[in-house]
Amino acid sequence: MRILVTDAGFGVGVLRRVGEDAALLGRDVPAPCVPCARGGLMAFCCRLTRECLCMRCNDRSVVSRMPAVPGVCGMCFSPCQRYLYQLSGEADCVHTRCVATGELLFAAPAGVFPRMMRLGHGGRALLVAGGAVDEAYLLTAPELKRIAAIHTRHPCFAADFWHGGLLLVCATEGEDIQTVVYTFPPRAARPRELIRLPGQPGGLCVCPDGVSALVSTRAGLARLDLLAGTLAWNVPEWALCMRLECRGGMALLSDALCGRVCLMPLGMPWQRRVVFSGTDAQACFLMDVG
Repeated sequence: MRILVTDAGFGVGVLRRVGEDAALLGRDVPAPCVPCARGGLMAFCCRLTRECLCMRCNDRSVVSRMPAVPGVCGMCFSPCQRYLYQLSGEADCVHTRCVATGELLFAAPAGVFPRMMRLGHGGRALLVAGGAVDEAYLLTAPELKRIAAIHTRHPCFAADFWHGGLLLVCATEGEDIQTVVYTFPPRAARPRELIRLPGQPGGLCVCPDGVSALVSTRAGLARLDLLAGTLAWNVPEWALCMRLECRGGMALLSDALCGRVCLMPLGMPWQRRVVFSGTDAQACFLMDVG
């Protein structure tokens, strides 16, 4: 299982096997960040130049270069790989760009300091957490027309799709901050509170089974059973891990503050292994690199 890694000190590289060093793709990208991949394509941004680079996985040839939104905090490819979605945590917006040319096709406002978006499995809907506002937004993809604004009782920090509809992670306000996880079933009038966890929220990722999720808080990284509203396990040392990704039975954790990337079996979290250490490392699964 190959992994694409970006790190300000290392550059951009690919981990081919657990236990091996990352194969360097290049150091000429100043402060690379926000890697993403789908099918035969991969992309990452350069913080200093505010440029996004799209490449083919098999031969590392450049497909296009395009502007990155200010404060880019999330990117993803469409299933057809014709579009790249960029989320801005500074300009409070989402952009749709053409992968082949880098042209800006669509743009839409999205909350205040948003920091997470997810593309639905069919590729026709984009879900954006509002950030500092009590809302999440469901948009058409790629046109970015608003389908719905989902109102929450607290600022919405993360959101994802799951088997039962939408999953929303919010932070209570005040001195005693808690993480509140909501489910929002189709045709429901309002989100339903599922569970409260101690401390402020970090990242969120629905697991491949569609009925459990990884939720990071100040208390650790927990696997949450979404049907029962209970925790299967919690790993305290991976608290406030912002970037989470699952593929098959594995989870990929990027702790940018500590510069670590960890590969963790979802069913056996004690067998986790740090596969890369740097300064501000971020990573994503990359399946088709030759």
